[in-house]
Amino acid sequence: MSFYQNSKFNYFLSILIIIDLILITLTLISDVGENLYFSIIVFDTALCIILFIDFFTRLSDSDDKKHFLIKNWTELIAAIPFDLIMLPFVLNGSLLRVFKVLKFIKVIALFSQFFETIDFFLKKTHLDEIFGITLLVVLASTLGLYLFDPSINSLFDSLWFVLSTITTVGYGDILPQSGAGKIIGLITLIVGVLIFSTVTGAIASYFARRILMNEDFNITENDDNIEHLKDTLKSNKKNLYEVHSKVYKIDHDVESLKKEIRELKELNKELKEEIEILNENLKN
Repeated sequence: MSFYQNSKFNYFLSILIIIDLILITLTLISDVGENLYFSIIVFDTALCIILFIDFFTRLSDSDDKKHFLIKNWTELIAAIPFDLIMLPFVLNGSLLRVFKVLKFIKVIALFSQFFETIDFFLKKTHLDEIFGITLLVVLASTLGLYLFDPSINSLFDSLWFVLSTITTVGYGDILPQSGAGKIIGLITLIVGVLIFSTVTGAIASYFARRILMNEDFNITENDDNIEHLKDTLKSNKKNLYEVHSKVYKIDHDVESLKKEIRELKELNKELKEEIEILNENLKN
């Protein structure tokens, strides 16, 4: 597996993208100090370098490079350091509007890159479906309160109440007064509790599955080691059997040699006796 396909790298990259999104959005909606702005440029440029390396590494590994470019062209936009490139024009005050448009485009591209990076995690945990349901509930509740509760003066007040309710924070600064508004608020509160418990359960289930997968992998690896050890023992047993057979054969050969030596000794003894008899006869 390539380093850039590693899940830990993807999680790390997601964190960097979130930080960069917050920093770039901050420069869009408010005036930041010069020192902070240059720090943001350094951070954004470093992230762009990582994104460029990641993009072209995956491009070189891709079998269909044309399809890869069509599918992931937004990643290339996200990897362009617009702040660094446009810095001279921003300092001179020219092309400021163009610069802000480019930064807004980069924010969108970074959002796309972020969701592509965590796409596998979202699908495995079904958080994409949960976020979709949450967005639908927020929109429906916001419009319902605004339309049916006269005490809600604006869409922003309605959205503020829905968000504070669905997150179970409940500041209490804005409250529905009509019966329909209270019912919508109650439904929103119940949905919020269900959503957060579902999110918690989905994330816990995902990591539990990851742990079980790692344990299964370790068990499989241990089983493979045990099988290898069994094969080694069988091979050693076979070798020991062959050595034992050879030793047995050598013992048998030694016994045969001992027997032959005894026979030769007996024969030698008999020859000596015959020689002595012959010598006696010759003397006589």
